[in-house]
Amino acid sequence: MRSIAVSNQTLLSPMLKNASFRQKLEAARKLDHLGLEAVETPEIADPEGDMLLMRSLWMTVKRSALCCRTGITRESVAQAWDAVRGAKKPRLAVALPLSSAQLEYFCHLKPPKALALIGELVSAAKALCPDVEFVCEDAVRAERNYVIDAVKAAVDAGAGRITLCDSAGQSLPEEIAALVRDARAAAGEGTVLAVRPGNELGLAISCAVAALQAGADEVKTSCLDENALSAVQMARLFRARGADLQLESPLDITRVERTAAEIRELLADSGKNTPFDAPVFSRGGEETLPAGADDAALQKAVLALGYDLNEEDAQHVRDAVAREGKGRALTRAELEAVILSSAQQVPATYRLRSYLINSGTAITATAHVTLEKNGELLSGLCAGDGPIDAAFLAIEQIIGCHYEMDDFQIAAVTQNREAMGDALVKLRCGGRVYAGKGISTDINGAAIRAYLNALNKIAYEEKTV
Repeated sequence: MRSIAVSNQTLLSPMLKNASFRQKLEAARKLDHLGLEAVETPEIADPEGDMLLMRSLWMTVKRSALCCRTGITRESVAQAWDAVRGAKKPRLAVALPLSSAQLEYFCHLKPPKALALIGELVSAAKALCPDVEFVCEDAVRAERNYVIDAVKAAVDAGAGRITLCDSAGQSLPEEIAALVRDARAAAGEGTVLAVRPGNELGLAISCAVAALQAGADEVKTSCLDENALSAVQMARLFRARGADLQLESPLDITRVERTAAEIRELLADSGKNTPFDAPVFSRGGEETLPAGADDAALQKAVLALGYDLNEEDAQHVRDAVAREGKGRALTRAELEAVILSSAQQVPATYRLRSYLINSGTAITATAHVTLEKNGELLSGLCAGDGPIDAAFLAIEQIIGCHYEMDDFQIAAVTQNREAMGDALVKLRCGGRVYAGKGISTDINGAAIRAYLNALNKIAYEEKTV
């Protein structure tokens, strides 16, 4: 029996393009439990919002490799690496169309120059990440000799994996089998050879079988895209005919069917107002406060934004800049987020002293939060559906009260690997909504500070009524 690897490209589906932060994370979490070779993600389109999502996936995708596609520049390769570098099993996928028409249309390149670019991009990816894949888009419609040259160029540059794609979905089983045999001879036995059949003609499963019999090691599937190879159909094939074909896979048909149904239900169930239903968004801006700025420069920057702070609020802003800015330059959006989260606030009934969060696929997320109230340290320890949910429950345990959450949003204030997370929490109490904001380079910390910000407004209101 030959063991076949199965990767999943559900997160590449157009159906997930406008999905919320919560939906994408939950879909990835469900996929990671299937025993997949890799969970694949698209190229980074929004440097701020997408990066925040990818860093959250580091904690979500543990069993499978987390594979991020690069663009066709060295800068995009570095950006993709920044997006997956903290994953347990990071992987970079360099993708380029090989048919002459698509090379001209999408990349504005002639085939000879594209070969040089393949070597350049794969080498750049290999210098950053030990696990690099080259994806031959539209390989079936490309000239066969050119596909072979591209495969050799990628392998010589360090790619350990090659994926052959039927992007149009119109190939016949014998055509993709012949392509696999030629690519196998060119790549060598030490290279993992994968196929991604299209399903435009309803032949994806037949093409997958032909490719595997011709020597492919892996298939790319999806739980959503009807024009891709169905993960459910592939699991059914292994169960029904795997022994006859001398092929086996870690896919469990019951689990795959349930996961596919749950992901579809997840996307359909977008009307519920849960904390993570809001999409990840980002706000960039020009540099407003240079690195190492003194108090006078900070005060000038604050005034330029239209805020006239008293001495107490100004000190709060200085402390927050020192804590969250970490000595780097701040943009207008970041500085304004610092002001809104630390100044012009009600007196703090509860102050955050510390928090410790444990989260992973093998354990239930737990949070240990310590607050100070009137000089007394109060601690709460709770488990939750995720790290932020556990932290909020721990705070509720401390205060002994539950407030309905009216809204919750997470934003990346700016780009780069030290981008601040900006969280908004709205709690409903007595028919009124109290909003709190929090910022931190840690998503969990931003959410906790936002919750406390709103909580302190409720506590202050209750004292003065």
